[in-house]
Formats: sequence, C-alpha cells, structure tokens
Amino acid sequence: MRQHVIALVDCDCFFVSCERKDNPDLQGKPVCVMTGASSKGIIVSRSKEAKALGIKMGQPYFQVKPNFPTAICIPARHHRYTEISKEVMDTIRTFSPDVEVTSVDEAFIDLTSLNKVYQCTYTDIIKNIRQTVWDKVGIPVSIGLGTSKTLAKLASDKAKSNNGIFVIPPDKILDIVGEMPIEDVSGIGRKNSEHMKFSGIFTIKDFVAKENGWIRKAFGINGLNLKSELTGIATSLVNNEPTAPQSIQVTRSFEDFTQSLEYLEHALNGHVHEACQKLRRWNGFCQGVEVMLRTKDFKYLAIEAKFPNPTNGDQEVRMTAINLLKQLYRPNLIYRSTGVTLKNLTYGEVQQSLFEEVKPHDDKLSHLVDELEAKFGKGIVKTGGNY
Repeated sequence: MRQHVIALVDCDCFFVSCERKDNPDLQGKPVCVMTGASSKGIIVSRSKEAKALGIKMGQPYFQVKPNFPTAICIPARHHRYTEISKEVMDTIRTFSPDVEVTSVDEAFIDLTSLNKVYQCTYTDIIKNIRQTVWDKVGIPVSIGLGTSKTLAKLASDKAKSNNGIFVIPPDKILDIVGEMPIEDVSGIGRKNSEHMKFSGIFTIKDFVAKENGWIRKAFGINGLNLKSELTGIATSLVNNEPTAPQSIQVTRSFEDFTQSLEYLEHALNGHVHEACQKLRRWNGFCQGVEVMLRTKDFKYLAIEAKFPNPTNGDQEVRMTAINLLKQLYRPNLIYRSTGVTLKNLTYGEVQQSLFEEVKPHDDKLSHLVDELEAKFGKGIVKTGGNY
C-alpha cells in the first residue's frame, strides 16, 4: 500500500498576524483583535505579548482598556483576513496542486513523492513552505507533517510550541502520540469518547491496541479508518475537489480557555455561518443541528435539535444553536472549544413525507450575504444575530 505524506499548514494567531502584515509597527507589541465596536467588543485573537499581560480570550474590551492600558485593540476586518488567506493558500499551491483548504487559516497539502521532485527531505520541504509563506505573504504559520491527515493535525498542534515545525515519522508514531488523550484526536464525538472511556480507552495507544474485530463491532468502519490513520495509513486523502458531505462540522479550540458565555456565543455564530455557507454551496439543507462544548479537562458536552422543515438559513440555525448553547453552558466550568454540526443533510430536491408536507427553507437573505462576501470579503454584512 502506498504511503502518503501529508502536511497541515496552520496560520499563527491569524487575525493579529494579518493586522501586523498591514501595519509592521505592531510587531512586538501587545495586540488584540476584537469583534464588535468599542465597549461592546470582545477579544478574539491575541499576540503572545498580549497573552503575557494576562489578557484573556473572550474578555470584553471595557475590561481590557482600563486594566491593560498598553494593549492595542483593533476591530476585526474579516474581509481583509479573507484576502490574506487567499494569498497564503495560493502560495501553498505553488508547492503542490493537492491542497485542501479547511478554513480561513488552515489547509492540508499532499507532499507524497515531492522529496524526489525537490531533491530534499520532507522536513526541508515544510521548512521551505513556512519560510516562503512568510517571505511572500508576511504571515507566520505552523506546519505538522505525518503520513495521514489525523497525524498531520496532531503534529501541527505540537508545531506551535516547537518553532513552527513538527514531524511525526512513521516509525515513531506511538512514541510521540501514544500517551496523548484520545479526546485530542480530531473528529471523535461525544458518544464515541464516552464509549471508549467505558471500554478502558483513554489514550491513543489504548485505542490502536484494540483488535480490528472489536473496533469494527464497537465503532464500525469509521473506527477502523481512525485506527489506520493513527497508525500512519491514510484513509482520508487530500481532496481539492470534495464531494457533498454527509454532515458538516465546524469546531476550533480557543487560543486560551474561557468562561465567557458571550465569547462562546460569538464563536458559535461564526461556526454556524461557516457551516451553513458550506451547505449552501452544495445546494443542501439540514434537518438537525448539534452544538458541542469541550471543557478545560476535555469533558465533552453536546446537545442537538431537529428543525420542523429542512433549512440552510443562518438565522434559523443560529437561533436554535444559541438556545442549545445556553442549555449546555455552566458558568462554573472553563471551556477550551465549541462547535456546531449540521446533520441529516439532503441535496437538491428534498424528499417529501407521505403524511405531511415538507417545505425546505432555502434562505434568500443568506444566499445574498454569500454573494456579497464573495465579492467584497467575509464579514462585509452584519445581520441581527452577529456581533
């Protein structure tokens, strides 16, 4: 079986890095990017200097201003961040045509056999990618390298504290990631996580030690695919021409932990818009939504709801998602991430029920916002549910 070599390129403190690209005087200073205006703004991105001052992710601007007078707080310019993201992705594509963009600041790149093309090691290739993105775009990135997407993601997380580069060699996989909590693996949901712990699986090493027959019975083909990915065999390849998904999930870890419901709502608003926008690109509709929270100690909380009729509209999904978030939220807990999953997807014509009329909601306002963002940049339009 052919062994793939996959890298994940992740932009560092992307919003702050974009502001520093446009204003080099901000280098080395405590910079924060916030959403909202003046006293209603909250911090969504911080430089390492701002972190060192003690500024927290999700902290309101009205608290930051008097307590951290040296901090420079800048309103977010999402349209500009989208432009710079395109520059980063276009630069990455000069190294390989096989690039899968997963978000505004993240992309997988298939480097298989390119060591022969460039006459150097894979480590040297990703070092060159990192330096080239900096030289041409002025954005710092961290790059993780492995023989599967799952390992590349784990490596990219480690790269942030390892001078921007981290490699998981195929012969040292379990030496490097074996003791990591199974919850650290991207894509493991609440039910699977609970099932694993009940079965004595707490680390990556615990999971891959299980026999294939047991994994197949407990988690199906997806479980076997995950074991393959964690042992270095790619089952999900880099795809620059993706097919319609069965579900759409958007979730990201915060730069720092937070207890702020306002910040969680803001993050979830962004996730909903990104997920619904992907759904509309496929001419799709969702019939359910799930909201998740992951606490500081990796406890996974989730709740879901169904829609009376299939929809692809931001506002309808957002209102339901925020309501679910408020049901999950506990003010005494500290959170590391939140996310949303659009479920029970259908595309094109929606199948009608035999007993009741199904009227899919193809939201015209959301389609209009998509068109404006495509022309003028992300964030150009603010709806009533946005900050």
